[in-house]
Amino acid sequence: MKNLKIPLFIKFTVLLILLSIGPLIFVGIRTINITETALQTSILELHTQLVESYSAKIYSYLQMIMNEIPYIMRILSTENLNWQDRETMLRTILDSHKNIISISLIDDTGKEKYEVYNPELEPNPKLDNFANDETFNMLNKQNKTQVISPLYYKNSIPYINLFYKHSVYKVIISISLSFKPIFDELTKLTIGKTGYAFLIDNNGTIIAHKDKKFIFKSVKNIKIVQQALNTVSVGSSEYVSIENKDVIGAYAPVKELGWSVIVQEPREEAYLPSILMRRQSLYIILISILLSVIFAFLIARSFTNPILTLVKAAKEIAQRNFSVQINQRTYDELDNLVDTFNIMSSELKRYDEMQIEKLIAEKTKTEAIIFSIADGIIMTDHAGKILLLNNQAKEILNIRDNNLEQKYIWEYLYDKNLMDAIKEVVTNPGVIRKELDFSTKNQLRFYQASSRPVITLKNETIGTVTVLHDITLEKEIDRMKDDFLHSITHDLRNPMTSIRGFLKFLLDNVGGPLTDQQRKMVEIMDRASLRLLNMINDILDLAKLESGRIELNLSDTNLNEIANKVIELLQPQIVKKNIKINIVTENEIPVIKSDSGLIERVINNLVGNAIKFTPEEGTITISMKDKQDRVEISVIDTGEGIPKEFINKIFDKFGQVTGQRKGGTGLGLTICKYIVEAHKGKIWVESELGKGSKFTFYIPKELNIQANNKIVSMANKTTINLQ
Repeated sequence: MKNLKIPLFIKFTVLLILLSIGPLIFVGIRTINITETALQTSILELHTQLVESYSAKIYSYLQMIMNEIPYIMRILSTENLNWQDRETMLRTILDSHKNIISISLIDDTGKEKYEVYNPELEPNPKLDNFANDETFNMLNKQNKTQVISPLYYKNSIPYINLFYKHSVYKVIISISLSFKPIFDELTKLTIGKTGYAFLIDNNGTIIAHKDKKFIFKSVKNIKIVQQALNTVSVGSSEYVSIENKDVIGAYAPVKELGWSVIVQEPREEAYLPSILMRRQSLYIILISILLSVIFAFLIARSFTNPILTLVKAAKEIAQRNFSVQINQRTYDELDNLVDTFNIMSSELKRYDEMQIEKLIAEKTKTEAIIFSIADGIIMTDHAGKILLLNNQAKEILNIRDNNLEQKYIWEYLYDKNLMDAIKEVVTNPGVIRKELDFSTKNQLRFYQASSRPVITLKNETIGTVTVLHDITLEKEIDRMKDDFLHSITHDLRNPMTSIRGFLKFLLDNVGGPLTDQQRKMVEIMDRASLRLLNMINDILDLAKLESGRIELNLSDTNLNEIANKVIELLQPQIVKKNIKINIVTENEIPVIKSDSGLIERVINNLVGNAIKFTPEEGTITISMKDKQDRVEISVIDTGEGIPKEFINKIFDKFGQVTGQRKGGTGLGLTICKYIVEAHKGKIWVESELGKGSKFTFYIPKELNIQANNKIVSMANKTTINLQ
């Protein structure tokens, strides 16, 4: 994802689209939402006005009748009127109010004393027995002056009864009132296409509905009915109707009666104008977005085409094609950029031609220097393909082919060992050195192959340079020195053995008793001769190891036993310095095949060195680890540590750290290295100055060496003999 690049044209197009359609979408959607909300609010207000209007109509209808009550009271209270005149006057009221069915006078026991009714309505819907009427009894029991009965139906016509106490005659006036006209108007009321209104009483029971099957059905569990019963004001709501449809509606209370008028309309139908308006608005927005995208595409292309042309031309220049020129014109500020680019291209072409001439001259000088050097020079890329090869390298490696470019250097070598050695050196610059033996019967020829990475001034690695340096003289000097040293040490060994024998005789009083001073002097001579003899033995052993004349006697080796044996042998030195020594094993160490004596010598040398360089009351740890294919042994001390500059030299012959000489020949670690490598293992050191050292070596569990074989080759040996 890091290398993912978004083209400039796409960025510019997207930016223009966002700038154009972003505000359009925001304003459009916000306008749609505001308009939709306003429209929905208007619909709910319309419903609210309808229920308020019809509620007021019912109230006016009832109020008109109740306004006649004082007149009826006066008719009954006037003393100079007989009942016939009173009846005539009451019938006048019935004639003027066709919905008043009857007017009755009842005593407090419920017995009817007088009745005037509308003869056009048959049969008479008034109550048959007032004494059993709950509303009538409520008037007497609760000492009220007027009550209104619940709605009831007779012959499918809705009625209510109004009861009033007459204060003079101690009678009750009952007025039966028909609600048929106003209920018919309610049931015929249509809201929208399928909306309608209905009426509920104070118990949440429907008392007027266009569908007769819902009459006297309780609907108090419906949301809007609950709202209507719990408030005395007008309101609106969205809810699920008795027919299980999503509807919107409004409600309003009917004063005096405790009823509520409710209107409802299917939500989808009520909000249809809003839905249509939203759909049309979305179409307009989508068309506007499409036009914006088209215009953004065209504008982006007109702006980015010149830039893309410049980018393409710049890539050509990056590929050293400095002759590229741009002929595209935009007739704006980009023309100045195009002209500047063309001038730059021309200048780069001129500068490149100058640099090529300069490089040719410098290359000629460099090649003259390289081909004049006595050492063989091989320059390759990272993979090992030849970039440069001087004549000396060709002669050393016996290469006759002149067409060497873009080929691997080891493809021209015919000796397998030489191929492997050169390949290892070339592919590991600065890490591995190899000694190549080109000696013949009549002439010694030794070369050292080493490599280093080729780094530019900008710290970029462009390849590897390998040098074949003639070390024949150094090898001859080393051989002469070793031969001289081996000869001297061999000649010194026998006399030194004799000297030690005679010193032993003196210490054993064979030549007569010694004084204390004489014994002390002889003991000093004995220790010095032993040290010298050990040095001679080390030199001779090292010579045998180097020449391959020491034999490996492989047998079952218990490393735990060897470690304990070494500690036992070195116990006097350990006790003298009060050093704590531990053997730590991560798991059970298996018995391996090795030369037990030589492995004991390695552990003895490493522990002995640790004792030398560990201060008093220090700690030495012998760690053993069983790994998949080998056993790893480490000797860890808390001594002085080794400086970094001596880490890579510590296993060389006579290699001792300056300032840390504690006696010895400087050959112990070299001998350890040869012994470990003879067992196909490896030895190394980790150390930090002031924090101690950790010497580690490993021995493979399975050795490809036959028992009693001489050491004829060693792992990681750097000398290659080609003869």
